[in-house]
Amino acid sequence: MLSFKEDIKSMRKAAIYARVSTEKQEKEKTIESQIEELRRFCERNGFLIIKEYVDDGWSGETLARPALDQLRDDASKKLFDVVCIHSPDRLARKFIYQGLVIEELKKKGIEVIFLNRPISDTPEDQLLLGVQGLIAEYEKAKILERTRRGRVHKAKEKGIVGSVPPYGYNYIKKSREREGYYEVNEKEAEVVKLIFDLYLKLQSLHQVKKELYKRGIRTRKGGLIWADSTIHRVLTNEAYTGRGYYNRTQSIETETGKKYRKTVKTGRRLRDRKEWIPIRFSKIIDEEKFKLVQELLRKRFKPFGKSKNFYLLSGLIKCARCGYNFCGEGKGDGVSYYRCNNRHRKYPLPKTCDARMIRARELDDAVWEAIVKAVTNKDILISHIKQLADKLEENERELEERSRKLKEELNKISQKKEKLIELYTDGIIGKDQLTAKMKNYEKEENEIIREITEISMKKEQISLKPKVIENLEKFCKIMKERISSLTQEHRQQFIRYLVEKVILDSNKRVAKVIGYIPIGINEELFSQSESGILSMPSWNHGQCPNNWFKFELEVKI
Repeated sequence: MLSFKEDIKSMRKAAIYARVSTEKQEKEKTIESQIEELRRFCERNGFLIIKEYVDDGWSGETLARPALDQLRDDASKKLFDVVCIHSPDRLARKFIYQGLVIEELKKKGIEVIFLNRPISDTPEDQLLLGVQGLIAEYEKAKILERTRRGRVHKAKEKGIVGSVPPYGYNYIKKSREREGYYEVNEKEAEVVKLIFDLYLKLQSLHQVKKELYKRGIRTRKGGLIWADSTIHRVLTNEAYTGRGYYNRTQSIETETGKKYRKTVKTGRRLRDRKEWIPIRFSKIIDEEKFKLVQELLRKRFKPFGKSKNFYLLSGLIKCARCGYNFCGEGKGDGVSYYRCNNRHRKYPLPKTCDARMIRARELDDAVWEAIVKAVTNKDILISHIKQLADKLEENERELEERSRKLKEELNKISQKKEKLIELYTDGIIGKDQLTAKMKNYEKEENEIIREITEISMKKEQISLKPKVIENLEKFCKIMKERISSLTQEHRQQFIRYLVEKVILDSNKRVAKVIGYIPIGINEELFSQSESGILSMPSWNHGQCPNNWFKFELEVKI
């Protein structure tokens, strides 16, 4: 007969994974109930829970989820033998994603168990798992379509959808005698009228915001500072003329550049006007006044990227004093400037940065000249890169020492975890104490691993290898041949390709240009197409893959 200690050591190590999306679907379990069921399952089956992974509010349509990624990383470290999940649709909504993760875990010798239907490796059970995955996809599509059709039907038949009304209205709940409806909120309606009148007078969202702040008029949530977007939404909402619309926009997938997104479809797009469904509202604003405001907004509105003046470094300049962006601004004297955006971000509160304006032409010319000098002369470029590598090398010993200490800490935590299991095995501590302590150790462990990874990335930038120098020489040769023929727009395109950011101290009139040079390059990379567009691959500034080398330039203006 096994002793208590031997019995504990023979227990299989388990991980729990739970997920709840933001969709309130019928019969969907909450995070708490999922975890509780999974814990009871592990206890019944003699599993020792090593870690719980929870994605609360993350869509099952994507695999890029923080807790799921952590689980997959930890699987490689052999932290557990089995993963327990409530049902396949909690792992992923798409069958192909379910199969991908399950196969990945199986290759690492980890079993996946679903509570609602344990799956074996028999062809019949694998077929059933596939069918369950497909059904989950179908059910979600069915629920979304039913919900959409239900709302469209309600909008068409009853002229109202939703219980959260636009600013200026209250929602009166339905009763046995009548349907719900929107009623004018007299206090908010006066603010709506004021916003329209102020805009007609001041013709500036910023000035309207300032006036609302001065008068102490609060938003619906009680804040004193109105966002430009909120004021713009009020000014463009046709509901105030007594004629609102449902089904105006639809959700679309957009590229945000973020690794993790709770939902896949993060953008909005206007539908064809024929699909819009009219909704009844009580009139607050006269239609002629509304049209006049729309005309003023159209005249003042400039699409993103369109500007009367050209700014070579648009979107790249960061203030060295406060961290906000610099933006281009034209003056009445016909001269354009770069100005710290702190005053807009803090508006209507006082700005917190004393950075001065700087003439755009002076900064553009100084930065462009420095970049041209660097990219057309391999000695200058290699010198700048070597200076950066030397700075890192000076700190290399510190990095090595920090890395060594972190690894020692990691080893100590591992020993503590083993000791903890022994204490539990000997009956000195209870299961609750074991679980709580394990969670704390895992949190420390994850933080240490993150820091070790950052140190490794820094160390990769230190050495200049012959192959890198050869590629830099090739890059400089191509630049020398072609850079003088670049148009104004092509110069901007080229700078955005190489430069991550320009940190500007306008008071001291100095700037630091931080960018990345491609290590692998071909002749066609900077060729000009028939349409006049430079052939340059796009990349996200700040993300430096292995085939780029960081450089820094100090520029005096």
